[in-house]
Amino acid sequence: ETEGSSRSTLKFYGTAVIRFHDHTILIGPNNSGKTTIMEALALVLGRDRLIRALTEHDFYGSDPEPATRIKITATLAGFEPDDFRAHNAWFREGRAVPSWFDPQTGTVHTERTDDRQLLACQIVFAARFDTEALEVETARYFGDDDDLDVFGDEATVNVPGQLIREVGLFLIPANRTWDRMLSFSSELFRRVVRLSDSLPAESVLQERNRLRAPNTRLEEDERLHPLVQEVNEETTRLLGTPASLCFRLTPTDSQGVLEAVTPHFQTVLGSLTPSGRQGSGIVSLQSLLLLLHLARRRDESGESFLMALEEPELHLPPAVQRRILARLQALSTQTIISTHSPLMAGYCDPSSLMIVRNCEGPLQTRALLGEPLGQDATNAVRRLFQINRVETASAVMHDCILVPEGRYDFDWLAMLLRVAELEHDDEQPCLFGLSVGVVPTDAAKVKETCEMLAKAHPQVVALVDGDAAGIQYAEVLGELEAGARRILRWPDEWTIEDVVCWIIEADEAAVIQALKEDLVPPPDGLEILRTRLKSQDRTQHGMKGDGVAYGIVANVLSETPGCRDRTRAVLHAMAEICSGRETAYFVAENNDNGRIPTFVFTP
Repeated sequence: ETEGSSRSTLKFYGTAVIRFHDHTILIGPNNSGKTTIMEALALVLGRDRLIRALTEHDFYGSDPEPATRIKITATLAGFEPDDFRAHNAWFREGRAVPSWFDPQTGTVHTERTDDRQLLACQIVFAARFDTEALEVETARYFGDDDDLDVFGDEATVNVPGQLIREVGLFLIPANRTWDRMLSFSSELFRRVVRLSDSLPAESVLQERNRLRAPNTRLEEDERLHPLVQEVNEETTRLLGTPASLCFRLTPTDSQGVLEAVTPHFQTVLGSLTPSGRQGSGIVSLQSLLLLLHLARRRDESGESFLMALEEPELHLPPAVQRRILARLQALSTQTIISTHSPLMAGYCDPSSLMIVRNCEGPLQTRALLGEPLGQDATNAVRRLFQINRVETASAVMHDCILVPEGRYDFDWLAMLLRVAELEHDDEQPCLFGLSVGVVPTDAAKVKETCEMLAKAHPQVVALVDGDAAGIQYAEVLGELEAGARRILRWPDEWTIEDVVCWIIEADEAAVIQALKEDLVPPPDGLEILRTRLKSQDRTQHGMKGDGVAYGIVANVLSETPGCRDRTRAVLHAMAEICSGRETAYFVAENNDNGRIPTFVFTP
């Protein structure tokens, strides 16, 4: 939260308010603000050494004035018992002022007005850019007054380091170096060792003494000794007292020995390989297991453990990702995870899945689902957020969400995207795959799906057929409260299969000839192929819903330049119109004022 510091003319330049669940997963496109959220947590809860130092670029606009402030306020709840008098280290004269957090509304009150409100403490991190010293000055203190300027004359109460450590935030950033996390140069490793009372003090001192007086001394090597002797003699002449030069493998104090310790892995052949030369998978797994050990020890001792982890999918197979995540959540007071992986996002409850968006400065977060599904949820909604959760999570990471009329439309669009992405080096990437995410729908529940997704995403677009049912869907979706921001419709009487046949017309003879070699029975012309594509009657060789047949057709399209170009053209046009830009392929239908616009594909 970045604000002007004047108490009388407080100005907000860029703000964000984020409510975390017990276990929250942050998803969103690149540059949406996921890392910013993690770094804000690190700053306010005492893990600032794990992130880059603040500069002018961390202030809104990158050109802070003397009165410009960065301000991050963390509201901490979960005190047990729920009585501030039982937590003297936190709430007393010279410490925090009790606040009351309402978990239903997310509001913080100075007095308790409802039994559901929880005892809370607010910790504030503030920063300003010193234009004379050309550096960022920071402070961390207990919050009591939103308008307080810690860098002014007002008195503040700093947060003791012991209380920050008691909160127990552990941050694993995306730019981690796994092999260093298994050594004494890692703060995490040192904390695990201290907590487990596992510091090998006696062994370290023995190794220190051995390094101070090694059996083989480098300075006595017959090739190096003459040079060392000459330096020693010259030093003695200049200083008047002898000073012998020696070489040792490490600094010969205990700290130097600890910092020099490098983890190795023993191979099946018995040789040792440094972790830095080992595959990233096993090193990252060992590091996460170390983290689990720390979580377990804190849990056993009744201490808080807050886990902030960026991109846990790095270097780990999906099955291990899921087990590690489940174990972390079981042992943690709270977990906050950012990811680009739809699989990882699909592991959590949709109400705990937060979509992060950067709206040209202000950061916004919305839950994929406002509250957990109830027993009255329809089958379409259950499929969207349960069975198809991975596909839904993948779609909401895009700038636009496209909701097609049926599951077969989803399957065909996925196939056509693969055709379009088989590009040459000199071609532009397919805009559709970059900016549009597609969600599967069943039983033509396009309106219901749009209504649900519009609560989490600002740009939902519906896609309907050109038959009578599709035109009726477009009429219903035209209502403002239906959720869709735009409606795309295929031409009259067209379905997605007609679009595929239109693509084939770019080089019909070559495609039909190629399909005769792979489809059984071979199609005798485009119209016969069209009929089979639209039919589910397998006794008549219908192919609707046949994933294998779809793959065969898509493979032929990808190998036919004219068809590949036409596929790219229609998908690119869909991406343009979804994003609000004009394209010759989609023409606005006669739209009434006050209704959602419909655009009809014009081949």
